[in-house]
Amino acid sequence: MCILPFTSSVTVCKQKREREQRRKLQHFLSDLALLGSLQGFKYFQPWLRGKEELLLTVVNEDLTPPHWTPPLSLCVLREPSGAEHLLPASPSEREIAVPEVNCTLFLLAGYVKYGRPYAWIRSNHERLVNIGGTDSMVKDTPMKLKSIADWQKGIRVWDVISELVCLCTVPSPSNPFALDVRYIKSLPLPDRFLVTGALLNFLEIFLVSVVEEVRPLRRLHVQSLLELQRHRESSWAAGSPPEQDSSGDDI
Repeated sequence: MCILPFTSSVTVCKQKREREQRRKLQHFLSDLALLGSLQGFKYFQPWLRGKEELLLTVVNEDLTPPHWTPPLSLCVLREPSGAEHLLPASPSEREIAVPEVNCTLFLLAGYVKYGRPYAWIRSNHERLVNIGGTDSMVKDTPMKLKSIADWQKGIRVWDVISELVCLCTVPSPSNPFALDVRYIKSLPLPDRFLVTGALLNFLEIFLVSVVEEVRPLRRLHVQSLLELQRHRESSWAAGSPPEQDSSGDDI
């Protein structure tokens, strides 16, 4: 039996840990791409930017309940350590994305060069943290989130989203993944069918606990499907081909 020297076994273990970390990061990036393809949530809107970044617009204040004043500090930043500040690819002062009114912009990224995910505040820093100045290095310090700290313990991107929504939105929603049904119903029929189908698939597979959202969404999806079928049948009966979506496929 061949016994590896101590230094060799340490190297093998290190390489194994690095491979496992890369694998988990790749899963995180896959989750990032999945969530970035969805729309129709009430408290947040994801925007995929490249393979490693997700911009997240989160509602500051749910205007439905009575107004109340949020606390001065809802979350904290990591303290910069030495020269390793873990800056995002584009510092906040050069951020071109602008959040909507009553929203805060976050950047969630899984840069391969860092080997793990991080989250940054991209707007309204003063609302969430007391940074004591406008130093760009402080503004671009990663947030200290429990979900990010535990990312190798089976944490998914939606766990990070849930924590950010609960930190940012006041009052803190009981269901961070509540749907904006009014917005979804306002979409053109083909888009409504696709959006409801994508959301339904996501909620049923990954968020099975959100039952109150799944049932009405399924009804809306089936209703959209029936409307599409009726529209298609009436188009053929009238002697005109059915409309096409942007990809060129028949509705």
